[in-house]
Order: sequence, then C-alpha cells, then structure tokens
Amino acid sequence: MLYREFGKTGKKISALSMGGMRFPEPEKIDEMAQIPVAAAEAGVNYFDTAPYYCNDQSETIMGAALAEIKRKGYSVYAGSKTNSKTYDGVWRDLEKTLKRLGRDTIDFYYLWCIITDDIFEERKQGGALKALMEIREQGLADHINVSSHQDGDEIRDLVQTGHFDGILLGYNILNFDYRETGVHAAYENDLGVFIMNPLGGGLLTDSRNAERFQKFKLSNDQSMLEASLHFLLLHKQITAALVGFTSIEDVQTAVKAVESFEQVKNTDLAAYKDRIREGFSSLCTGCRYCEYCPENIPVSKLMDTYNYWILYQDKKQVRERLKFHWNLGTDEAIELIERCTECGTCESKCTQKLPIIERLQELQSVLS
Repeated sequence: MLYREFGKTGKKISALSMGGMRFPEPEKIDEMAQIPVAAAEAGVNYFDTAPYYCNDQSETIMGAALAEIKRKGYSVYAGSKTNSKTYDGVWRDLEKTLKRLGRDTIDFYYLWCIITDDIFEERKQGGALKALMEIREQGLADHINVSSHQDGDEIRDLVQTGHFDGILLGYNILNFDYRETGVHAAYENDLGVFIMNPLGGGLLTDSRNAERFQKFKLSNDQSMLEASLHFLLLHKQITAALVGFTSIEDVQTAVKAVESFEQVKNTDLAAYKDRIREGFSSLCTGCRYCEYCPENIPVSKLMDTYNYWILYQDKKQVRERLKFHWNLGTDEAIELIERCTECGTCESKCTQKLPIIERLQELQSVLS
C-alpha cells in the first residue's frame, strides 16, 4: 500500500482509504463491518464515516469494524462529521459519534458539507466553528477538517482561513478543472487532502460509459477504476482517495489498482489532463469560463447536470445531481434557466464551443 503525509499533521494515510457511504445492507451490522476489516488487513488505514450515511448506520458499522480491527492489532485512523449550526449541537453530535465508534477521541472531525460561503458564515455565527476549535484544543479530536462542495476559488478562500488541518472535496477525471485551484491551495497551505467521489459517483466505472471514457485510459489494458485512481495518485497534492467499498471483492480490486500505479507513476500529469480535456468531446469539462453570466445563472453547474442527461438519459439522475451535488431544487433550476436572455456570453467564452443555450433549454424541458 502507498502511504502519504496528511499535510502537517504528522500522520501517514493510505492513498486508498475507505468512505463509509456505500454499505449495501446497513441493517446487517456485523456482516458489513467485515468490509472495513478486510480493508485494514489490506493496508487501508483511514476510515471515513458520518451520521445519516446508510440509513444512519454507517457510524455503528464502523464502530464494530474498528473494534475488530483493534483486536487484530492494526493501527488505523477514523473520521466523522457534524453539520450542526450551533455550539451545543456540535458537542451533542460528537458525543453520539464517539459512542457509536466506541472511542474516547476521534482522529479527524469535520465541519461538514460547506456548499456556500453563507453556510460557512452561518456555522461561524452559530458557534459550530468555535466548538470544533475547542474539541481540538481539548484533545477530543486530533484534527479538525472541513468538507466542501464549493468551486476551486471558494475552496482556496476556505483553506486560507487557517482553521483547518485538512479538507475533503470531490475531485476526479470529470471535474478536475472545477476544483483544481482549491486542491493546489490546500497543499500550499499544508493541509491534507482527502478526495470524495473519486469515481464520479460511479460514472467513470459504469460499463455503459466504457466506450465514451476509453480515451481517458493511459493504456488499453488499464481499467477505468485504475485510470480514475491513478489520475488522483499522480497529484502530489492529494493525500488519499476515499472509495466506498460495497464488498470485500471491491476492496481487493481497488488495492490491486493502487498497486499498479507503479507502472504509470512517471506520467506527465499536465499532458494527461490536456488529453482528458480533448477526450471529453460533448461533455462539459467544468472549466467555468462560462460562469460570468449577466443574469447570474450558474451556467457551469447546469452544464455539469446536463452531462448526466447525455450519459444516462435518466430524469431521476439529473434531478438527483442537482439536489445532492449542487443543492438546487428542480423548480429553482427551472427559474434560473428562465432568466436566460440568449445573449450568447457563455457560448462566446466556452473553450469547447458547446451549444450552451440549446442545452439549457433542453435541460429545462427535462426538468419540467
């Protein structure tokens, strides 16, 4: 297993780590716990969870797993999260999390799900950030991290506040242009970087997309799982990718993918990114040059959502992308699209020369 320094914390983290959001049968606590146990046996040493994941059972599953991992003699790290807005709420969340994990302290505790600057300010004003700082000062959490769904510039501003030891963000072959600035800023400010959604929520490894994503591979015999993980490992700024294993077989396959990184570790990342951009073809790459809309329409977010229509032709997946990734309701998205005056500013700035106006109109029809 490959291990990397997590910022300036002094902790070395397995480049392949486990996210706790994908347990397929969360009601079967002991059975599901065997998945992280198998991961620890394979060299994975960081396990990420949160309240509400997997019908609110993820922390309990991880707690059972951590007890067995400890019994087997492995030393690992664990992290969980709070999205409480208030000082007291954060302390209540931590107490519940520690009980579920069977621990007196936690290695990484997160200010969870910062989607906008306003949400971050709300957590500050409500006392949540103060509580987290005290939790670290009192030794109940070794490190305080933040998870963000913002764009690269906003993430840069977030890490420069100096409050955090690490960050968790979504970054992969499909959206790297959107958050690249944030990844670099975190590294430059000595923060560790955990990556969520390394497989694009399953898009990159979905067999239905195999032909479309063939150009993203570094060789014909490389799998898309390997290509996705190798892309991240080529970044010195990234500490670890969090993969949501659904079975012991998933663990074994992902471990092999990381082990095969040795074969491609000297790849020129900048050239590889250029090649990926060329391979996007009809998919929006998320470069965000279209972002400066006179009507304040979040064009890049809507274009990313349209990618899901191209790939799946599934209205449910399009709506879920809006809701869970961009925090936009269907009606809100339609209202935003209706602002469009067809001035063409976005299309004139699009580096791919995509028919943005036409796509927004089609997206409106899909959502209606």
